[in-house]
Amino acid sequence: MVTDSKKTVSKLIFAFVTLIIGVVLVGVIAGQTNTNTSKTGVSSELIDISSARTATSDINQSLANFTVTNYPTTWKRTDCPIVVSNFSNGTTQYTEDTDYIVYDSSGIINLLNTTITVEGGNSTYIDYTYCGDSYLNSSFGRTSVNLIGGFFALALMLISVGLFYSVAKDMEIV
Repeated sequence: MVTDSKKTVSKLIFAFVTLIIGVVLVGVIAGQTNTNTSKTGVSSELIDISSARTATSDINQSLANFTVTNYPTTWKRTDCPIVVSNFSNGTTQYTEDTDYIVYDSSGIINLLNTTITVEGGNSTYIDYTYCGDSYLNSSFGRTSVNLIGGFFALALMLISVGLFYSVAKDMEIV
């Protein structure tokens, strides 16, 4: 009986260790999965448009191309261009295709000569999302990777439950 109780205690300890390691690893896997499947957002990136102004404060459209900091390169040009959600001078939101044009695959914003852009200040702010270097651009791949953490957690939970059941059976509780 002493050997059996040592075996039971070993199973119990192994079940707790498996459960604790599983909880820690699930957090790490979920964090890395989130990094690889989420786009990165930029809020209020400053773009100084003073270089595009003429002497009369109009916008010279041939000088009004501004590139965002995190512009797409290599595979991102076709698979993951930037997505602009807001472009403004801080108080007035500019209208896409009326006040500015976005060339999303190159990350260029072309400011147009409109009343709103002429009357606005030289400091404009842009909010956009872009894909980081580790972003997984395949939607099937993102879905698959997102499922891994859940299945891993279920597997560890089932192992722990099985071990706890085995301990209960050894102690003749069930």
